[in-house]
Amino acid sequence: MARNSPQTDRIVMLTELLASDPTTGRSLADIARHLGVATATCYPMVVALTEAGWLVRHPIRKTYQLGPALVPIGQAASRAIDVVDLSRTVMQELADTSELACLGFIRSGADLVVAEAIQPISKRSGTLGLRIGDNVLMAPPLGAGLAAWFDEDDLHEWFLLGKEALDTEATLLRSEYEPILMAIRERGFAVECLRQQERSISDAVTEMRGPGVGGQRAALALREARRLLSADVAVGTLDLDANYQLLSVNAVAFAQDSTPALILCLVDAPSPLTGERIAELGKLVREAADRVTTLMHGRTPRPLTSADGAT
Repeated sequence: MARNSPQTDRIVMLTELLASDPTTGRSLADIARHLGVATATCYPMVVALTEAGWLVRHPIRKTYQLGPALVPIGQAASRAIDVVDLSRTVMQELADTSELACLGFIRSGADLVVAEAIQPISKRSGTLGLRIGDNVLMAPPLGAGLAAWFDEDDLHEWFLLGKEALDTEATLLRSEYEPILMAIRERGFAVECLRQQERSISDAVTEMRGPGVGGQRAALALREARRLLSADVAVGTLDLDANYQLLSVNAVAFAQDSTPALILCLVDAPSPLTGERIAELGKLVREAADRVTTLMHGRTPRPLTSADGAT
């Protein structure tokens, strides 16, 4: 595991602080207070960022705001994830139809990164405490919707991460999850649910990370919240008459080479839903993911059948 870099975390936290209210400048004392360090500690960093054009200093008020050098960086980042731009209209329609928040995840190494978060027009809905830019470790019990489309090497790595996250043997995880992954591929969407005592995961993430906090502290909050989840989050066969506390129903949009490009997720239902309703939501998410795949001129892999799994 990579070592923490306090200086890097401070840059991330400072950038998020100024981005949260871009028209309001912050004094050096405000910045130091937010970062939890002495003014003398953060002063060299602020000076260096100002010289680089990442920050600008008001000549009279002596406050700092985001600088013009960040504009082309943001534009470059936006072009790099153009799949998100292509999917926004589809995600908005999905959120409005379901009346749930729709999150878009892209893969970054062993993590899933929140690339977009869309609220339904009718009301503000929960997002499991997640914000754009958050990284979520993709290890069991999370990520089955993507793992269902992995090749054998990536799938093996996913189970190894689950072994560490859940303190369970990888072979046991494989035997438990393989039927679930097969079901996900056959129906085209994944379902992740909570036990009732786990309903507070959204509040737990929010409480542990604090307002406006990113970087390492956000990552730690998300990592701790994962420990509230049990191993049986992923749902294989849905009982249409049963009630479930929905964590996520999600489906994958694919690139031209049939690799996963974006995961669309409806998340954080405020109250239990029937299996029948979740199946309806799953169909909506699958159709939305198929639309994004078409917009990218992508290609969905052939779904596996039970016969394929037996070979």
